[in-house]
Amino acid sequence: METVNSKVLVFGEYSVLHNSMALTIPFSKFSGELCYPKNSDESSIAVLSNKGIREFCKHILDNHTDPAFKLNVTKMSKELDKGLFFRSDIPQGFGLGSSGALVAAVFLRYLEKAGDFKDELKDLTMDRIQNLKNCLGGLEGHFHGVSSGIDPLSIIINEPLLLKANKEIIKADIPAYNENGEHFIFLLNTQMARNSEKLIQRFNSACEEAEFKNKLETKLIEFTNAGITDFMNGNTESFYQNLEKLVSFQLKEMDYLIPTKYQGIVQQGLDTNHFYLKICGSGGGGYMIGFTQNWEETQHLLKGEDLEILYRF
Repeated sequence: METVNSKVLVFGEYSVLHNSMALTIPFSKFSGELCYPKNSDESSIAVLSNKGIREFCKHILDNHTDPAFKLNVTKMSKELDKGLFFRSDIPQGFGLGSSGALVAAVFLRYLEKAGDFKDELKDLTMDRIQNLKNCLGGLEGHFHGVSSGIDPLSIIINEPLLLKANKEIIKADIPAYNENGEHFIFLLNTQMARNSEKLIQRFNSACEEAEFKNKLETKLIEFTNAGITDFMNGNTESFYQNLEKLVSFQLKEMDYLIPTKYQGIVQQGLDTNHFYLKICGSGGGGYMIGFTQNWEETQHLLKGEDLEILYRF
C-alpha cells in the first residue's frame, strides 16, 4: 500500500486560522502506510491502531458526504476486519502531521476512482485543490475538532505548498536546497508530546479577547506573511528581521504554547541573534522549528538538544 511522508508547517501556525499565509514542506525522514501485521511483535500496536481507524471510519460514515471525493467505507471496514492498521514512525503530538498522514493514507486508499485522482494531482486546478483541502479538513477534524486540512493536503501533494491570504493554494517556489548554503532551517525535538486539541481551544479562547485579536490581525499575520514572502524571494536580511518580530510576538503573547523549559532558550536566541526558535504546528512541545545563519554557533548554544537540519539554502 502507498507510503505517505510527514510534513512541516514552516510558517502559519495558528495565524492560518485567521487568513494569514502558510507554507509547508515535505519531511521524508518519517512516514507511514496502511498495512497488515507482519509478525506478533506488531500485534499490540496493530490492535490499538486498528481500533483508532475504526473510530475514524465511523466518523467518515457519519460526517463525510462530499460527492466529489467519495470514500469506499465498505472496503475500509472489510480490511479493518482483516487487521488493517497504520504502521508509522511519525511521532504523535510533535507537529509533523501524524494524524494528517493517516487521513492522507486513508483518502488515497479508499477514494473511489483513486487512479483518476492521482492523474489529476499532476495538474490540479485551484478550485479542485480548495475543495480537496476542505474535504480533508473535515476528515481530520475527527482528531483535532477543527482542522484547516493543510496537513493532509500537503502530504498528499508531497511538494512545498503556499496558502495565500485569499485562500488560494499553489505549489511553492522556494529557494533551492543547497548543501553549502549558509542559511539553515532546523528542528529541535523537545521530547515532549502535547495535546493539540486543548492548545487550539486555549488559543481560540484568547482570540475572543479584543486586545489579543487585534494584535493577531495587525502583527502576527503581518510578520508571518512578510517572513514567507522574504523567504521565497531570497531577501535574507529582512527575512531574519521579520523572524525576530515573529518569535518575539510568540514569546510575549503566546507563551503558553512554548514549554517553560524552552522559553529561556527562545529568549537566548533573540538576545544573541544567533538563532530564532518558534513553535511548530500547535506548539506546547513536540518539535520546535529554528532558523540560523550560524549553524556552528547555534549547535554550541543548543548543546545537549536534539537538533536536525530540515532545509539549507
